[in-house]
Amino acid sequence: MKFHIISLGCSKNTADSEHLANNFKATGWEWSDKPEKSDLILINTCGFINDAKEESLRNIMEAIAIKEKHPKIKLAVFGCLIKRYHKEIEKQIPEIDYLFDFLTPKEIDVLCKLAGKSYKEPDYSISSRFFNPKHIGILKIGEGCNNRCAYCAIPNIRGPYYSLPEDEILKDCENLVASGAKEISVVAQDITRYGTDKDGKCKLPGLLKKISAIKGVEWIRLHYMHPRGLTTELIDEIFSIKKVLPYFDIPFQHISPKLIKLMNRHTTAEHMISLIKHIRSKYPQGIIRTTFIVGFPGEQKRDFDKLINFIEEYPIDRVGSFMYSPEENTPAYSMTPKVRETTKQARLDQLMTLQQLIIEERNKKLIGKTIDVIIDKVSDNGTAIGRTPYDAYEVDNITTIEKAKGLKPGDIVKVKITDADAYDFKATVLK
Repeated sequence: MKFHIISLGCSKNTADSEHLANNFKATGWEWSDKPEKSDLILINTCGFINDAKEESLRNIMEAIAIKEKHPKIKLAVFGCLIKRYHKEIEKQIPEIDYLFDFLTPKEIDVLCKLAGKSYKEPDYSISSRFFNPKHIGILKIGEGCNNRCAYCAIPNIRGPYYSLPEDEILKDCENLVASGAKEISVVAQDITRYGTDKDGKCKLPGLLKKISAIKGVEWIRLHYMHPRGLTTELIDEIFSIKKVLPYFDIPFQHISPKLIKLMNRHTTAEHMISLIKHIRSKYPQGIIRTTFIVGFPGEQKRDFDKLINFIEEYPIDRVGSFMYSPEENTPAYSMTPKVRETTKQARLDQLMTLQQLIIEERNKKLIGKTIDVIIDKVSDNGTAIGRTPYDAYEVDNITTIEKAKGLKPGDIVKVKITDADAYDFKATVLK
C-alpha cells in the first residue's frame, strides 16, 4: 500500500507532516511521489487566511478529481482548515473518506489499518525527509498562541500556547541531526513564550544552549519572535549563543500606534523601533525579517503613510507583506470602516515596490564579501543553489554558485559574493 501527503501552510505544519510520513513508513506503507499512484492521499490543510483556505480547498478538489479516475484511492483530510470548518466541509464535500481535525496516534492507526497495519512509532534517528532536504530540520517547540491578535484565528484553531517538554524537543533535535540535519529551524507561533506557560519565565535561551551543544548542529535559525515578549536583554542572551544565526525574525505587522492598538499587538511603535536600533548597533552583520499587514479595518492613508515612512527611515532586510484577510470569529472581522480591496492592493503594491528597492540596495552591499553558504541543491551541470545565514529555506534569497563541482547538499562553504539583486546572490567558492 502506498501513501502520499500534501502538506500546506506553515513550517509547523511541515514538521507535523514529516512526523506523520515517518509514522506510515514505519508501519509498512510505501511513499508515492505521485498522488494518483497512491492508495491513500492525505492533505494537511491550512486555515489561517483566505488565500490559504482557498489553496487547501483547491487541493482537496484536485484530490477528489484523482479519486474519480482511480476509485480505489482513499482521501483523508485534516489540519487547521478542518478544525475551523469541520461540519461545513463534512456536509459539503462528502467525497472525503476520512475527516479529522488533527491526527493523533488513534486516528493514524485507523488509516494504517487500511493496509492491515497498526500504528507504530518510527525510529526518527533513521527517518526520511519527505518535505525538506535532509540537512534541514524543523524543530517545533510549542503549540497554540495566547497573543490574541485581532486578525488571527490561530488561538481558536490551535488553542492556548503550551511549551513542548524540553526532553522531547532535545530528543527530536538529536533525531533530526542523526538523520542528516545540519541547520535546525526552531519554530512555534511565538518562540519567545517558550517556558512562560510553566512559571512565567522565558526558557528559550536555556533550551537553545542545549540545542547548540548537540554534536552535528551547525546552524540554528529562529522563527517568529513576537515583539510583545522580546526585549534587548533577551535578544543579547539568545544571540550570544553559539550557532544561533543573526537572523531576527520579528513580525511587526504595522507601525501606526492606532493600528497597533486595533490589532491588539501588545506592543508600541517605540518598542519596535528600539529593537531595530539595538540590533543594528549590536549586530551589524545581522538581518531583520518581518511581516506587514496593509488594509486592516480602520487603516487610513495617514496610517499607511506612517508605515511607508517607517520603512524608509528604518530599512528592513527581508519583508513579507499581506493584504488583511477578514477571518470569522476574530475581533477584526466586525471592525469598521473596511478598506476597499482596490485600496488594499494599491497599498500592497506601493509597499513592496519600495521594499524591493531597499532589499536590492542592502543586498548589493554584500558584493565582494566573503560569507558562509549552506548548499541546498547541486545540479548535474555543477551549479549549486545555497543560502547565506541571512536567508531561510524557501522563504528568502538564494545564492547561485557556478562551477561547484564536489559540493553536496548540507555542505557549508565559504564563498565570495560576485553579484546581487533584490532576490538572489551569485557567488564563487573560495579555495
